[in-house]
Parts: sequence; structure tokens; C-alpha cells
Amino acid sequence: MKKMILKGLVFFLAFVLTVLIMGKIMNKDRENMTMEMAQATLPVVTMEYEGVKYNTLYGYTSEMDVSFQRDTVTMLDEERSANFIVDCFGRAISQIRVEVRSIDGERLIEDSEVSGWSREYNQIYGTFSLKDLLEKEKEYSLAIVLVLDDGEVHYYTRALWSDKSYTKEKLDFIRDFHERLYDRDQAKALTKYLESNSRLQDNKSFHYVNIHSSFKQITWGDLAVKEVAKPAITLKENNGQTASFWMDYQVTVEGENTDTLYRVREFYRIRYTKDRTYLLNYERTMDQIPDVEHMCANDKILLGIVDSNVQMMESGDGNVVAFEVADRLFSYNVTTNKLSELFGFYNETNTDKRDMYDQHDVRILSIDEGGNVYFAVYGYMNRGRHEGKSGIAVYYFKPAYNTVEEIAYIPYDKPYSVLKCQMENLLFVNREGNMYLSLENHLYLICLEDREVKELVELTRDDSLYVSDGQKMVVWKTGSDMIHCRELKILDLNTDNITSVWCGYGESMQPLGFMGEDIIYGVAKDEDIQIENLGHVTFPMYKICICNADGEILKEYRQDGYYVTGCTMEDNQITLTRVQKNDSGSYKSAIDDHIVSSVQEVVGKNLVVAADIDVYERYVQIQVRKDIDTKTLQLLTPKEVLLEGGRAVNLAGESDAERYYVYNGYGVSGIYTDESNAVAAAYTNAGTVINELGQLVWVKSARVSKNQIMAIKEPEQKVGIDESLGVCLDTILKFEGIVGNSAEMLERGMSAIEVLERQLPDARILDLNTCTLDAVLYYVNQDIPVLAILNNGDAVVITGFNEQNVVLFEPSSGKLYKKGMNDSTKWFSENGNCFITYIE
Repeated sequence: MKKMILKGLVFFLAFVLTVLIMGKIMNKDRENMTMEMAQATLPVVTMEYEGVKYNTLYGYTSEMDVSFQRDTVTMLDEERSANFIVDCFGRAISQIRVEVRSIDGERLIEDSEVSGWSREYNQIYGTFSLKDLLEKEKEYSLAIVLVLDDGEVHYYTRALWSDKSYTKEKLDFIRDFHERLYDRDQAKALTKYLESNSRLQDNKSFHYVNIHSSFKQITWGDLAVKEVAKPAITLKENNGQTASFWMDYQVTVEGENTDTLYRVREFYRIRYTKDRTYLLNYERTMDQIPDVEHMCANDKILLGIVDSNVQMMESGDGNVVAFEVADRLFSYNVTTNKLSELFGFYNETNTDKRDMYDQHDVRILSIDEGGNVYFAVYGYMNRGRHEGKSGIAVYYFKPAYNTVEEIAYIPYDKPYSVLKCQMENLLFVNREGNMYLSLENHLYLICLEDREVKELVELTRDDSLYVSDGQKMVVWKTGSDMIHCRELKILDLNTDNITSVWCGYGESMQPLGFMGEDIIYGVAKDEDIQIENLGHVTFPMYKICICNADGEILKEYRQDGYYVTGCTMEDNQITLTRVQKNDSGSYKSAIDDHIVSSVQEVVGKNLVVAADIDVYERYVQIQVRKDIDTKTLQLLTPKEVLLEGGRAVNLAGESDAERYYVYNGYGVSGIYTDESNAVAAAYTNAGTVINELGQLVWVKSARVSKNQIMAIKEPEQKVGIDESLGVCLDTILKFEGIVGNSAEMLERGMSAIEVLERQLPDARILDLNTCTLDAVLYYVNQDIPVLAILNNGDAVVITGFNEQNVVLFEPSSGKLYKKGMNDSTKWFSENGNCFITYIE
């Protein structure tokens, strides 16, 4: 018996020794197949205007769609010249060129070599002067091209030659405003620009302050703040009197034992006049840069002054938590007491401005009980194998080997701001390794194991796709008729299952949103649906259904005599917007109704908490499920796995749908297929609308005090209401030098939009239904007439305005006359704000 035990022990020890030796060999092989992320290598270009540095440009090594490179605007002086500085970072530069194109990128205007530049140590100083081919007050696409030893690098901006920009005055204002914030006595002069209001801003966090914050809050409260370096200024927009700027910089806050480093961004929107400068908006964000050595205490991971909406995901058992803070991704394993930094372009050893450039996002996609994490990095790639490119990189962290491996890379030819807006809508990976994303009006499924791509559906309208807040359920309409739709597709992203939900014959369906992960949709009878004037749709739903992923009805709402036209979800309550039918067949507003959700919010084992800490105010932390032993805590930095073969995934789907991109001071805030939705969003948020060709569609800017299209005269004769639309259309066509017979086309069943599309083939017709009068006067300010159609079929053309009136061409009265601005606003609103105009 003893011999058997001894023999078994020998075999066991031999087995353990073999495993250890083999593991060491395998780990050694794995170490030989890993590496640190490569350092940044590209130079950086900074523009200069009258001695002020601004617009730091980062280079692209792959071909980009220049029509979407709208992150900065560079001003040209009277001689069409601009100064620039190149930080070479040790790179040899053999040639510098400038390329100038039309703003849509279609027409090359100039491609010239820059001469006369000089290099001093590690910087190049130069000036370029553009040819006499530019028009004043018109934007152009500009690329500065550096020729390096391994190829060309493009640095994109917009160029504007203007004598009405007041750029120096605007720069002086924001620089003075910024510098005064560090001295309360000096800052008292700024109070006239602030709109402090505690009801709009609670003054409880330094992470975000704005124009409504208190004077004390905007001047850093009791924080001992010290600026590390001069701010980097970015000119985002410059439209005559108004302009938008960013200021990026770092500050330290003095603590008891050590100083803490923060990155800060200020946003300014100002209006300059010769009498004074107006501060239209001011915002400041402040984010603590992670201090890994001092990140944990007791049962908390200390994040500090950051957004309390921390991106965090935990494993099913709660033993592993992944979180992102200040563009760096971490994972903490409660069981093994290991804190791993999975990703970050910047860290303790990579801190130059190329590493700190923040035009990318990190997204946690999934995490399992073993601590394996799928995550994505999308936007501009600061360094590494994709340096200087834009795209989506998907990675997989394996804690067993302490490695991060790139699984897929999707190249993209537009900048971060355009990509971000789409990735926020849908980017998801399930346990089977299947990734779902919506990009460029398509919904895709990508199998990460073999990188095969399947296009699930093309999205042709703004309301084509609905995604739950948790990004686990997706719903879309089927068929080409988006109004009379009888089938909805429900996709469960966790299981890859697609379910169809149908309504009855003579009925149509409309998705409305989600209650948790359950789907809310409405059903209307086709006979009740009304399509008016410019395609305005009244979709009165006689019942509202809530179903699960399998299409099983969980709850149904209906009330005789009432119809639902929309709904909103807040907390656990659904508010239904309702109407009733009049005897005439039209609909009138009714009292809202409510559905209370029984869905309980799932609370994880690891929680994001915020505590108010003396001078720091709101201090954000992650409370983990047990105390962290800081003495035995292991800090790990995984290495990248060297790739064999490519990981590129090319998405070939193309869409014919027109797209409208809404830009605000921070980038793209929305992408729409409906131009009226885009203009309405830009109007609300002081933004700009660009179409898919890069053409300017609309911009929120100060218009002149008065303007009138004098070429449009009083109607030649009075006509009936039923003839007024044809006359208005002919008047617009005549203004464009075209003789037409619009009445005949209308009699053949063509709509007003179809008539203009036929007669103005080189123009894009804009259906601006539901936009306000104030918004559409932008076009009249540009000498473009606006057609308005009333509920009774009458039509007018808006041809001018001043501060008190609009000028209307009205065939049914035979007059060209002025109508009060307030009265006109109310009149058009009561008639549905049915506007049509166009751009060249």
C-alpha cells in the first residue's frame, strides 16, 4: 500500500513538474510574440494668426473624405497667407505642399509646394500663400502635406479668406477671459458675461461648469489650481460676428501629499461687435488623469473629479469589473486583486500632445467570469500599428496571458466626430463573438472569429432603426413603405435571433421605443392615417403593445375614442400623447395618459458612487464588492499580441439615402436622412448642417437686419387659392431663369417638391416641414426664396424680411406685402410650418 502511495506521489510530482516546464516554455514563446504599443511617430502642425498659435493639426496617413474634415477653420490674411509651425519629433521632412479644394472636395483648386521654410532644431517655421483663385467669405478644404521618408502625411483644416472675421479680436477676448479665471479680483470683470442661475446649474461638481455656474464655481472654487502649460486653442467656426473656440490644457491641483493632474477643455461661443463682445455660451469640463499608483483605497477605486456617468461593466458573478476613465481602460479582478490597464494612448511614459489627443473613444463591449474583455477603440489612432488612421479597432484582453490582441480593424474615411455619432447608436458584441454595429445607414453583423460580414438591413429614414438603451435589442420596419408597414423585425443581440411581429390587414405598425429591453409599438388602421400637404403624416394608433424579444405580448393599451400619436419614456413611466377624432375627420389634442413600468433596474455588485469631499466637491468612485488590499495589489500592463496576417474588415455597403450632418461646437451631434429634422436640431443647438457631399445646408448665424429679393415683383394678377401654388412655383423658377408651367405638372399629380426637382436638376430641394419661420429665413438671407403651403392649399413665397416684418408674395391676394414677424410666425405655425426651399 505504501509503495502504491509512493508511486502515485512520484507520478503526481512528475506531472506537476511537466506542466510547469511546459507552461514556462509556452509563456516564453508567448512573450516572444508580444510587444508594447509602438510610440507615436508623426509630426504635428500648428497654425499661427498674428502671433497667436491655434489649430493644432494631427496627420492622416490614409486617404480621407476631405468634405468631412471640419474640425478646424484656418484664417487667411489679406494676402491669402497663413503661418504654420511643424513639430518634427525627430522626423526628416523633405517637402511641404498645400492642396486647396472646394469645400465638398470635388474640385482641386491648387496643389503647390511651399518654399522658404526653415528648420530650427526640431521645429519648422513656414508661410504659404494661396493663388488668386479664392473668393472672400467662402470656405475651402485645405490640406498641408508633409513628405516624410516613408510617405506623405495630410493635415486637414478649412481655409477662410475674410475681411469680416475679427479673428484677432475674438482670440484676444477668449485668452483674456481664460487668464482672468485664475485671479478672482481680475475675474470680477467677467461677471457681466455670466448668466449665473442655480436652477440651471447646481454648482456641485467641478467636472462641468458653464455660463450658468456661480462666479465662485467658474473661478475654480477653493481648488489650488495651477496651469501646467499654455492652452491649445482651436477655432471651430468663424461666421462673421460669431465664432466658436476650444481651449485644451492641463492643470495640477495641490493636495496634502501630492499634486493631482487634470485635463481641461473650455468651449467658447462669442459674438463680436465694434461696441462690445457677447459671450453666447461657455462650458468647461475637467477630468482627473488616472493616478494608477494611488487609485485604490478601502473598498473604492478612486476616479476623482470626472463625469459620474462612468462607463463600467462587470462579469456575471461581479468578481471582475472593467471601467473607462479619461480615455483609459482598466480591469480590476476582486478575487486575484489585480488591476490591469488594458488600453490608453497616453500613460505615465507617453504624455506628449500626440498621445494626449482625444479624438477617439474606448468602448467596453463584453466581459465574462474569467475576466476576458472585448473592447473597441474608434476614431483617430494616435499611435500603434494604425497610427494616423481613422477606424474601429476591436481588441480582446486575456488575463490568463496578460495580453491584448487585435481581433478586427474596420478602416473609415471620415473623422472621429462622424464616427462617434454612429457608434453611440449601436456597437455590441455578444458571448458568441458576434459584433453588431450601424454605420453609414446600414446594420451589420460581423463574426469576429473569421471576420465575415453580413449586411442585415439598409436604413433609409431617421426612424428606420430603434435600439434599446442597453444595446441588447434592435427593431426595424420592413418593406419600402415606411408609413404602411405591416411587419416589424426584432433582433435579440445576445442570442442572434430575429423574430417577426405582424399586424392585421388594413393596419400599419410603428415602433415607439423600449421599456427596459421590451419593445413598445403602436398599431393604426390605414383608414385613420392622414398624409397632408408636404407629406405630413398623422399616424393615430388605436392600440399600444409591449412585447418581449419573442414577440409575445406582455401588455396592451387601448381606449375607445382615443388615439396615440407618440410617447416618451422617463424613469419607469411612459407618457402617451393622444388625440381624438372630430366630426370632420380631423384630429384634436386630448389629455395625455400614462403607463407605469414594472421593470426593476438591475443593480450590480460593483457600484459607481459619488461623495462630496471638501474642496473637491463631487468625487467619483467605484465601490467594489470587498476591500482592496493595497499592499498586495498587483498593477499590470498587458502587452499587445504580434499579428500574423491582416485583421482588416471592409464594409462595402453603400446607401443612396441623402444624409444631413449636424455639427455643434463639439463635433457631429446628429446624422439625419430628413433635412427638416437636421435643420430643427441645428436651430435648437446653434449648429451647422452639412449634407453627404460636404455642402453647407444651413448654419445658425446672425443674419442681416433686413434683406429682400428684389427680382421677385408683385403678382401680375390675382388668382384663386387652387391656382396659387402653381403661380408660386413658376415665380421661383422664373427667379432662377426658367420658364415653366407648374400648374400643368401639378394637375398630372406631381407634388410641389417633384416639380422643383424636375425643373431645377442642379439644385437640392429641401423639404423643411415643421421648421420654424425664424429658421427658414436663413435662406431668404442668402437670397433664396422660400415656398410656404397652407392648410387650405393656398401658397405664398417668402421673399424678404426686416426686424419687424416678413415680405410675402401672395398670388391669391395679388399682392407683395409685409406681414408682422410675430403674426407670421403664428400664422405659419398654425398651418403646420410647411416650407420648401433649395440650395444650389
